[in-house]
Amino acid sequence: MMTQRSPTPAPGGGRLDRAYSCGWDIVHACGYRCPYCFFIPSWTTHLEDVSRRHLACSKEDWIAFWDRCFDRLGPFRIEIAGGEPFCHPDLLPIVGSVSRRHDVLLVTSLPMDTSGILGELDPARVGFSVSFHPSHARLEELLPKLQGLTRAGFRVSASIVAYPPHFPALAGWLDAFRGEGLRCHLNPFQGVCADREYPRSYTEEESSFLRRHCFPDALGLRLGERRPFGRLCRAGWKYFRIWPDGVIHRCCAATELGQPPLGHIRDKDLPMASAPAPCLAQRCFAPNEVICLV
Repeated sequence: MMTQRSPTPAPGGGRLDRAYSCGWDIVHACGYRCPYCFFIPSWTTHLEDVSRRHLACSKEDWIAFWDRCFDRLGPFRIEIAGGEPFCHPDLLPIVGSVSRRHDVLLVTSLPMDTSGILGELDPARVGFSVSFHPSHARLEELLPKLQGLTRAGFRVSASIVAYPPHFPALAGWLDAFRGEGLRCHLNPFQGVCADREYPRSYTEEESSFLRRHCFPDALGLRLGERRPFGRLCRAGWKYFRIWPDGVIHRCCAATELGQPPLGHIRDKDLPMASAPAPCLAQRCFAPNEVICLV
């Protein structure tokens, strides 16, 4: 039995105190090519294979899987990301069906007109975590979309990658979101910029600013101040991650570490462990997975 504890906040709202949760990359395709995107190597060398992964599973496969999860385990809190989720041709009917029994958070940059969403999704069951990418989007065009979703009753939060060239503008962008009553958090950049490795190359002042605007543990884990290795984690027990082709993994790091998948959405049995297990990774880089650490 899981020990009773205080509810744990999750990105975009929601709780992970008792409910099962899942990070679901529904598609690995996107119209943006942000300089800090971790998919860029794959899109550069394996674009066709990566962008077609979601064709391995039908709309019916996904709906049947999530119905089976509900029947056996109860409601999940599902974060649907990508790539850009709205690149999936069946996104709205899939989310409309799945959200009848599960709580869904769409992690998206909202590159399209949002008026068609309002009548297709239930704001009581679907929320939005919207990423602002200043190299491809304009804040004055994004904010009205968020206002429209908020007026329609959807839960809405925002995030920005703290890419070093964007750092001088971050405070102003955060103020703009908060001026609209929207919560916005920063994601530390991980990678190389101007021949410097981040997040280690952030200045002391920049790191202090990030810690005030990131989720707890996020920067420390990325800097190696608090290594996840050996810490008990609920991933694989109360959480799993799914790729667009229906393959189920314990978490993001499982594929980096070469760990075999837990299963597939067409499997009869659900691959859930009976207890938390030690983390095998040296770093944890997904906001919805950091909070799985015990």
